[in-house]
Amino acid sequence: MTANKSRSKHILITGILVSLFVIIVGVLYIGLKLDQSKIPSSIVGKVAYPFSATWIQGQEFLPAAKERRSFRLQDFRGKKVVLNFWASWCVSCRQEAHELEAFWRKHQRDDTLVVGIAIQDTQEEAKKFAKHFGKTYILGLDDTGQISIDYGVTGVPETFIINENGVVIHKEVGPVTKKMLIELLPKFNRKKG
Repeated sequence: MTANKSRSKHILITGILVSLFVIIVGVLYIGLKLDQSKIPSSIVGKVAYPFSATWIQGQEFLPAAKERRSFRLQDFRGKKVVLNFWASWCVSCRQEAHELEAFWRKHQRDDTLVVGIAIQDTQEEAKKFAKHFGKTYILGLDDTGQISIDYGVTGVPETFIINENGVVIHKEVGPVTKKMLIELLPKFNRKKG
């Protein structure tokens, strides 16, 4: 009887270990198949976090903030905002630079602002990048990294669409296109609540 108990115990332990192995492999498989860019942001549907970014360019579009060293989210009150996090060293940011500029040129008179926040970058490199890619919209620098932390940015580029009520209505991970932003325009008009 002792040999049978020992064998039953061995089969039970082996069964448990095999089951745990299958569960772990299953969880890893599912995790690897998830598209990280499709994971919803906790900020979508909420009022955008206030921030202050050091000016790089675009002071002419915000006369009230022109004389300050930085601009703030509240300077955009009543406007629709395409808030783009980028960096001069980012390859994907090069892909979307002309797209954002084309969207900005088409919609800047529609109370829609394109605002780029450079992260993990220097003012000099960000200015060189902006000049090279012909960016004319508002650009700022996240000096401390706090803005990107508050917005939950995990990589660049990431873009947030903020409506005129200051509510984040969409987050896009990866490069955006002019076409994509135009398709998102109807969402801009959603009211808070």
